[in-house]
Amino acid sequence: MAIKLAAIDIDNTLLTSAPERKLTPENIQAIQQAVQMGIKIVLCSARPLAGIKRYLKQAGITENDQYVIIDNGALAQTVTGETTATHTLDMQIVTQLADLCQKNDWHYNVIDSESTMCTTDTRIGFYTVQLAAKYQAPLQVFRSVTDFGKRTFAKFDITEKPELLDQIEPQIQEKFGQRYYVVRSRPFLLEILDKNANKGRALTNLTQNLQLKQEETMAIGDEVNDLPMFQAAGLSVSMGNGVPAVKKAADYITDDNDHSGVGKAIHKFILDL
Repeated sequence: MAIKLAAIDIDNTLLTSAPERKLTPENIQAIQQAVQMGIKIVLCSARPLAGIKRYLKQAGITENDQYVIIDNGALAQTVTGETTATHTLDMQIVTQLADLCQKNDWHYNVIDSESTMCTTDTRIGFYTVQLAAKYQAPLQVFRSVTDFGKRTFAKFDITEKPELLDQIEPQIQEKFGQRYYVVRSRPFLLEILDKNANKGRALTNLTQNLQLKQEETMAIGDEVNDLPMFQAAGLSVSMGNGVPAVKKAADYITDDNDHSGVGKAIHKFILDL
């Protein structure tokens, strides 16, 4: 059965490696050809919408009948920002996590539905600043969590050196893993989301809304937070630079992100059939 929707991770999948993090001409051309054929190209990321708008524009994914899955599946929106599904955090858990981070001197931020990063961490860690720059998201520092106001929060991020996060992650998993989705999306980034928030559930919700069959969908990724998306899609494609667990779970392994692996997968399974 023909693929009608391709869900594509961004960092180290669609984009080349740091520091460039850019779309290759081959990836752009393949995506634009697929869009012209009526294929849904769904960028799926831990980033908020602000952090992927430039890539949507570069790839020509601009019409309101195209979609994005952002904040690791907490939100699904049209590319113009109309929300179609939410799995967000309430203030009780945000407050609880913020208190825990403050008590242990862990750097953190929480991202709202408008792509703003909020924190009471006045020290503002290096990785928090790095994320804000990558996401192109405003970073606001408050005196208290109560000053955050009435916002809808997509996800809570703990940002620390990888070796420290190695120690933090088991503690967070033990304390919150039964009730929330806890995932290490980068060596320096641990995310806590609503239990129902992941790329796979968001992809399933979207395909159901679009009345597409599972076998009509393809997912491309490189990291463990892409595994739920692999389970939801009919065809799973690992990047050549994917971590071992992703390669093992994939139906097919394409080239790496620095050699247009996404474009090559789109050609193989959509354009060249």
